[in-house]
Amino acid sequence: MEKTIYKKISAIVAVIFSLLTIAEGLQVLLGVMQPDYIVLRPLLFYNVAMGIEGIFVGMAIWLNSRWAVFLTFTTIAAHLVVLLIVGVIYLFNGGVAEHSVAAMSLRSIVWLVIAWVLLKTSSINRFNSGKI
Repeated sequence: MEKTIYKKISAIVAVIFSLLTIAEGLQVLLGVMQPDYIVLRPLLFYNVAMGIEGIFVGMAIWLNSRWAVFLTFTTIAAHLVVLLIVGVIYLFNGGVAEHSVAAMSLRSIVWLVIAWVLLKTSSINRFNSGKI
């Protein structure tokens, strides 16, 4: 029972965080909000797309889908690759705002925590001691 609660919380966090990501990205893309920092449009499209994907991952976690762990790690991998790219651009070119680096860092951390919870509560983890 305890494992199910942690998974449900992870699913809710994934969906809410993804909705916030979509909302922020769309506000800038649609011109509702004009940030006072450099906006890398491909990063905005990526964030909105991954926000939509994050909703599906959250639903997979909620439904205890066998794909949930795989999808979560795919999301983490994508975020870490993009974080690396954005970080390199920021350090060497300055064509990316510090806000974007911070936001990608936060996304990566949130998804790493979700993955950790899934690994600790997943039945596929043969090393799972049953405690979180």
